[in-house]
Amino acid sequence: LALLFLCAEAEGFALCHAPALQTKVFQYRIWDVNQKSLYLRNDQLVAGHLQGANAALEEKVFWVPNRAFEPARLPVILGIQNGTRCLA
Repeated sequence: LALLFLCAEAEGFALCHAPALQTKVFQYRIWDVNQKSLYLRNDQLVAGHLQGANAALEEKVFWVPNRAFEPARLPVILGIQNGTRCLA
């Protein structure tokens, strides 16, 4: 989890420095077919329509490969809020 935090600090596509390897951090905007974006409301990640000034509330999702678990299953670590919160 510390790896994700360090990586998410950089803008765009950045390289993370892990003990024995380098991993690329990917940053995405995610929305559904109804154009609902992800944002935090009352400490919960929800999907909703964000327009105008509220568009700045959209959470960008960072992800890095999680090489600690069965690599054949392609596990990832997902982070929001510049990597201060994550789901692995």
